[in-house]
Amino acid sequence: MASGVPEEFYSLSDHEAQRTYVGVRRAEKWVGFFLPHLRHGMSLLDCGCGVGSITLDLAERVAPGRVIGIDMDERQLLFAREGARERGLTNVTFQQGNVYTLEFADASFDAVLAHTLLFHLSEPLRALKEIRRVLRPGGIAGISDDEWHTMVYSPEHPLMARIIELWTRVIQFNGGDPYYSRHLRGLMLQAGFARSEGHAIAADYYGNLEETRRMAGIQTRLFNDPNLAGLILSQGWATQAELDEMLSWFQSWAELPDAFLAIMYCAAVGWVD
Repeated sequence: MASGVPEEFYSLSDHEAQRTYVGVRRAEKWVGFFLPHLRHGMSLLDCGCGVGSITLDLAERVAPGRVIGIDMDERQLLFAREGARERGLTNVTFQQGNVYTLEFADASFDAVLAHTLLFHLSEPLRALKEIRRVLRPGGIAGISDDEWHTMVYSPEHPLMARIIELWTRVIQFNGGDPYYSRHLRGLMLQAGFARSEGHAIAADYYGNLEETRRMAGIQTRLFNDPNLAGLILSQGWATQAELDEMLSWFQSWAELPDAFLAIMYCAAVGWVD
C-alpha cells in the first residue's frame, strides 16, 4: 500500500479474456438505469472503463460533452482508444487512473459511472466518497455490480458449483466482495449522496450455443492463466487434475442443448445536492 491507497487486483488478468467477456457490453442493455439521467453537453467520468464498450456509447449520448474513461490497466485502455478511433468519437479520452485518488478537482463532472468496479475493491465506500467529491452540485452517479447470490445455472452439476466456489475464493482473496452490491443504496447514502435509488439488471445471461461457448472459452483462458491457476494451486483450493476436470466439463456443458447461466446485477443511482 502506497500513500494509504490499497493495492487492488482485477481477478480477470487475461487481457483477451477480458475483451471477450466485456467487449460485447453496450450501454442500453447494461446501464439502462443510468441513461435517462444523461443529456447532451454533460461531462462524464467512467471509472473502471475497461475496454470502453460502454464508455463509447455514453460519449455518443452526451456529445459534445467531455467524457473521460479511467482504468488501472493500460492494455484495456489501448482497446478503448482503438474503439474510439473506429467510431470517430472525439469527445472521449482514456487514461490510467485509480478510483481511490481521482486526479480531478472537486466538482469536475456532471455524471460518474462505475460499472463492475466496486465488486473488485476492498474499500467500496472509500471509492464512492471519491466519486462524490468530483461531482458537481446536482450531479449524479451510477454504480452497478454482480450479486452472486443471484447466480443460477442449468443443468445442476457439482462441478459448476465447484467452479463458482473457486471464483468466489479468488475474488475474496484479492480483496473484492461478490455479495456487496445489494447494499449499494445504503453505501451511497453513507458516502454523502443526498438520496439514492436502487435497480436490478438482468443483462448477464448465456442461453444459446454461441453464448455458452463464449463463456466456456472465457473460463478456459482464465483458468489456464498462470496468475489465476498459480493462485488456486498455491492456496491448495484445487489440484491441477481438478482444474483440468472442471474445464473439460465446462466445455461439455457449453454444448448441451439446455445449458443456461445467469447472474443479476444490483445497481444504484445517487444524487449530489
